[in-house]
Amino acid sequence: MAIDYSKPENLIALYKESDSLLHQGKIDTSKMRLYVENATDYALKSPSDTLCPAFLYFAGVFQMQVAFSNQAEEARQQGASEAVAIFNSLIAQYPDYQNLPNAYYYKGQIYENLGNTSDAEKEYRELVRRYPQSDIGKSTAEYLKAGGFEKSADEIWEEIQKKNSAR
Repeated sequence: MAIDYSKPENLIALYKESDSLLHQGKIDTSKMRLYVENATDYALKSPSDTLCPAFLYFAGVFQMQVAFSNQAEEARQQGASEAVAIFNSLIAQYPDYQNLPNAYYYKGQIYENLGNTSDAEKEYRELVRRYPQSDIGKSTAEYLKAGGFEKSADEIWEEIQKKNSAR
């Protein structure tokens, strides 16, 4: 008998099972994909349900895990784009959701892992701008400073040259 994932309690059970495996280091991408598909469908069909923001948030997290567990570059890129789209939907539809700072952070991580530092920086800066007092906002601001994003490429190059000439 097939499980009816249009029922929130079944989606929650699937999330818990997938998350438990993830925390044990046993990523089950098929379960995660099943969750992502059903959670995003549920959010489309029942957007006013108070569980939808959390369903979308964890769908984004799982989709990110699936994308970066895939070795094929095209599949990674596609999966990462889908994760960003889920987070964008969450941000647009549920602007007061408590985990939005993390959604911005994860979007930055996705872009950074793909080597797209300009979009990563944009997401990190948006996180810091919107949520400067949050813990993740503060740590992201520090990361931006330490990561060289505060300086232009020319400024970074000049610093490298000065260090090399001092040797």
